[in-house]
Amino acid sequence: MKTGKKLSLFVFLFAVMLYSVMASSSVYAAASKYRGGLLDSVTLQTGTTVGQPSSTGVTLLTDDNPSNYISMTKPVWYSFSTPQQINSVIVKSDARAVVEFYDANLNLLYSYTTATSDGVETLPSPVNNVSTVALKQGAYAYEWNVFTTPSAAPLPTTITWIQAGDKSVDMDWSSTGAKFYNVKRSTSAGGPYAILASNISGTSYTDTTVTNNTTYYYVVTAVNEAGESAASPEKAIKPEATKYTGGLLDRITLKMGPSTANPTSTVRLLTDNNPSNYISINNSLVWHNFTTPQEISAVIVKADAKSTIEFYDAAQNLINSYTPVTNDGVESLPEPVKNVSSVVLKKGAYIYEWNVFGKPTTPPLATTITWIQAGDKTVDFDWTSTGAKFYNVKRSTSPGGPYALLATNVTATSYTDTKVTNNTIYYYVVTAVNEAGESAPSPERSIKPTATKYTGGLLDRIALKMGASTAASTSTTRLLTDNDGGNYINIGTSVVWHTFSSPKIVEAVIVKADAKATIEFYDADNNFLSSYSPVVNDTVETLPAPVHNVTTVVLKQGKYVYEWNVFGKAVEPPVAAPLNLTAAGGDKKVTLAWNSVNNATSYNVKRSTTAGGPYVTVGSVTGATYTYTDTNVVNGTTYYYVVTAVAPAGESAPSNEASATPKAGDVVIPPEGESGDSAILVITLNNGTEKEYDLSMNEVNAFIAWYEGRAAGKGPVMFAIDKHENNKGPFKNRKDYILYDKIITFEVNAYDNGKGGNGGTTPPVNPEDPSNY
Repeated sequence: MKTGKKLSLFVFLFAVMLYSVMASSSVYAAASKYRGGLLDSVTLQTGTTVGQPSSTGVTLLTDDNPSNYISMTKPVWYSFSTPQQINSVIVKSDARAVVEFYDANLNLLYSYTTATSDGVETLPSPVNNVSTVALKQGAYAYEWNVFTTPSAAPLPTTITWIQAGDKSVDMDWSSTGAKFYNVKRSTSAGGPYAILASNISGTSYTDTTVTNNTTYYYVVTAVNEAGESAASPEKAIKPEATKYTGGLLDRITLKMGPSTANPTSTVRLLTDNNPSNYISINNSLVWHNFTTPQEISAVIVKADAKSTIEFYDAAQNLINSYTPVTNDGVESLPEPVKNVSSVVLKKGAYIYEWNVFGKPTTPPLATTITWIQAGDKTVDFDWTSTGAKFYNVKRSTSPGGPYALLATNVTATSYTDTKVTNNTIYYYVVTAVNEAGESAPSPERSIKPTATKYTGGLLDRIALKMGASTAASTSTTRLLTDNDGGNYINIGTSVVWHTFSSPKIVEAVIVKADAKATIEFYDADNNFLSSYSPVVNDTVETLPAPVHNVTTVVLKQGKYVYEWNVFGKAVEPPVAAPLNLTAAGGDKKVTLAWNSVNNATSYNVKRSTTAGGPYVTVGSVTGATYTYTDTNVVNGTTYYYVVTAVAPAGESAPSNEASATPKAGDVVIPPEGESGDSAILVITLNNGTEKEYDLSMNEVNAFIAWYEGRAAGKGPVMFAIDKHENNKGPFKNRKDYILYDKIITFEVNAYDNGKGGNGGTTPPVNPEDPSNY
């Protein structure tokens, strides 16, 4: 009995061990990604041609043991006893493998190239009626199976590209043959991750649900019917709006090649909002073709050398080209380029970022004042171009400001300030402006205008030419005419000269130099007229006799020269009289307007109460002003006006005579029922411009009330008119601001539009209130 009990115990223990081994094997088999398919443990056929076996069968690829392999010198295949539907495959091999699917007649149904090695991959679409499956290529193959339904999840993927823009993140990942992918996101490194998008069949995603300046952490998982893979390695990025974003090339994949007809590659580094990475384009081009024509007004390029942007139409005709003047700054084009179908970037060996804009999204780079000089009641300065739409000039009498706006909408890169007082130090800055805003101010420059022995001449602040002879200018200099006797140039054997636009009479000269200098005078035909060598250095000397008809003055010798000027007067034709003088009477005022005169420095306004004069000067305005309002008048009296122009050659003859009678008058506003609920308001300005607005009668009445109040000396000087349906563009509203003193007359044409007369009232505007702008 004891022996029997021992035997029974041994049998029991053996059975338990055998069950454990079998259970362990069963778990292993169930967990294997190579099992659960249609080729489990089958014997494969092999031969030179599928369907024609030429050797013994192959079992190593279906034995669920990925450590052994065969050399794929010939295809291997398996034929099913009945047709199958195949949805996914797995191949472990050392190279991309090809799986082919045949019907019962060995007609090829579909061919699939694996995206991974050793991963379960879902076919783009299930293949039906498969009688034979074949494996080709993949030099060494370890395991192979095909599935009606996959038994294991796909391999994990990897995020291969990620970039961020303004409130946007783009990413790509590698294909692992999954049925679809899930994108997950966190605001903490390492998670937890919230699912952002699921069932994505492609391998890219754009996240537009992000907030700028927040760092996000992304992972992607691969999914099929069997489950979800592990997460990809995490990628972090921070979306933000920068000077590179907001353009037409945001996050676009650009083409690259030797010509636009021959793209050889693509690049995304130039549009990824990341200026730290770059590409070398060398002799290649980079370009993008828009799906619809665009209008481009601004560009930005960050590069290590000058680059050129070209704009082409739909027929690939060159419309325009532009070479940026700065590196890494938003620049406004001289004029917007319309109907652009392609943009091309050339040159600039290493390029970091590139974009083009319908409207710029950030202000230009700040500028720098590169030259400043002062004379008698005047200051000149230049600044570098930063490709701005225009520049603002600001001035202070205290270092560091506050600065008052001196000039705006300056399109050039130089300015002359004639509103200065001698012996006062002024502090200047310049800002660059475009539609997106204003740059930081330039570094401050200070200077003190003053009248010295060097000023008041014909060469004041003029840029002189310099070269071996007057026939060959090689450079220019302003150091000799800048009213600063402390700086100098070495002219050596060169000559310095200036040619006037019209003949002059020269009566005196001054030269500050370290050696004897000679001044020569030439006429308009370059005939020598005279020469003079100053007797005393750094002193104004009167010539023995005035030199007439001087067109060119030349300075020779005097090795180191500090200052040079010649004094005299112009021989100029008489000044033309202003034309088309008009006069309009108002309440206790008369408004005049006239055409400009070339070279006029000012205009004198003259008045009489008798037609034909005599006239008395009642006012004067600058040469850049073509209007005048005479408020020293009495209502009911007729006044007669003429205007004269003043220039260096003297005062012109009077303009045509214009008359007007100022008078007071009440404007009667018709009752709303009689006048209509809307009106066309036509305003005529003193420069001849007509402004037309379609307004509600409430708005027209508000305008008339403001005008009458302003005529009585009450209320703001400016009125804002809402442009309503004329509000074009991406603006919440647009308004015209009308100055009272610019209005000559206005006309009201009432009508009924059927909408009633309860339109909004357009208020007058206080120009000193910044909230109105």
